[in-house]
Amino acid sequence: MTKNKQVQRAVRWSCSWLYLLVFVSLVASKVYADEGGEKVTPITALNTLITNPGIGVETFHDGWGTDLTLEQYPASGIGYYRYYWSELEPSEGEYNFALIDRLLENNTKQSRRVALRFMALDEPSSGTKIPQWLIDKGIAGQWVENGKTFVADLDDPTYLSYVEKLLRAFGQRYDDDLRLAQIDIGMVGSWGEWHNSNFPDLEPLHSRYSDQQLNKFVDLYFSAFPNTAKLMLIGGGSSLSYAIEKGAGWRADCWGDWHHFSPTWSHMGDDYPYRIQQAKAQTPLFDTAWQREPVSFEVCGNMRGWWTTQHYTREQVAASLDWAISHHASSLNLKSTPIPEQYRDLLDKALLKIGYRFRVDSIRHSARVLAGHHLSLTTHIVNDGVAPTYQPSYAYYRLVNSSGKVVSIGKDRTSSETWLPGLYQSTVNLSLPMALKAGRYYVEIAVSESLDSKPVNLANTGKLADGWYRLSDVIVKESQQ
Repeated sequence: MTKNKQVQRAVRWSCSWLYLLVFVSLVASKVYADEGGEKVTPITALNTLITNPGIGVETFHDGWGTDLTLEQYPASGIGYYRYYWSELEPSEGEYNFALIDRLLENNTKQSRRVALRFMALDEPSSGTKIPQWLIDKGIAGQWVENGKTFVADLDDPTYLSYVEKLLRAFGQRYDDDLRLAQIDIGMVGSWGEWHNSNFPDLEPLHSRYSDQQLNKFVDLYFSAFPNTAKLMLIGGGSSLSYAIEKGAGWRADCWGDWHHFSPTWSHMGDDYPYRIQQAKAQTPLFDTAWQREPVSFEVCGNMRGWWTTQHYTREQVAASLDWAISHHASSLNLKSTPIPEQYRDLLDKALLKIGYRFRVDSIRHSARVLAGHHLSLTTHIVNDGVAPTYQPSYAYYRLVNSSGKVVSIGKDRTSSETWLPGLYQSTVNLSLPMALKAGRYYVEIAVSESLDSKPVNLANTGKLADGWYRLSDVIVKESQQ
């Protein structure tokens, strides 16, 4: 072998060892980085229905449908109730708070919030729904149905003053109660629905009264319930845009009507498009009202009647549900009647979107951390629904040991009211005690109003008995001090 070849062979040999050493070094470095560097954990999602307070299907009024099974009617996040003035204030100044207290308590036990509507008028033949003591004060109005029902003039000063007293009394008691999800802007027209079309003896409501006169009732609700979500009816004429401008959400009755009243006219095809176009022309805030306050729809008739009487096709029902989703509905009042099996899969699919639906997509943090230091958490939370919460909840994090003992806790101070549909990045630093023992610890999350409140259900696996969710683990090393 020539000297030249020996040199070349030696160089190749040296290079081979050099490459090997570099490779081993890189591998060792990668292993160290994996074990001691950043850790990203994807979180498994659920694709099934979850129920949470303030959203989804509503139960309807006192006792309706309470015997229905989950196969007949979905689990509910709102209990919807409506009461006449004569029930709320049977004697002057004596308010029936016990009625509302009871339903708030009962619904809280069922993990539901409450929606309310106050009313002063029913049907011509149903009898007077305002208290007799108020009529005895000589308020202006008209008797109908051969003196059976008294209809008060909405512009009567005495009548208005007592409406204000009623709303103020209930607002002072319940406005800051988070168990109350929302209140309809009612007290105007039949069933608080801003019309009197079922009273042939009366001049139509929006002809009889000016916008300014009707808007007074909107003002009274905002004054009495400044902190509670208020919903204005889509059929309220110009008072709809007035309420939206003041900060209200909106609702629509007779949702899902394709030919309930006429083969040539419907709420879905004719009335709603006109009302929405009118509202958009009057205020640019209509399109974004859902970002601030809820949107809710009440079924026309009930879904059982959709099948047995109206004979709506699956395509029509799907179109109604898609319309509700496209308008960012948080709740559907289906009047606590059984859902036909022909439509149930369509409803269940829509309920995956109605309201808010929070899902933890992933969490990122250091794989190892020293006791006495901070553990920085970055969590990607996705709202797969079409609306925020409208009441404040927060992401809480805790670090627990293998026995479940909490060793550190933290809070993302950004309210879930800002978690619009899409991705939200939650960041929190957990402080680790200096004396924390070395070992494996677990990162858990809960979204709730406070640490003492029941957490909302997330669209994830890993739910624990107390409602928290286990997301990841981390190795804690003892402090070097």
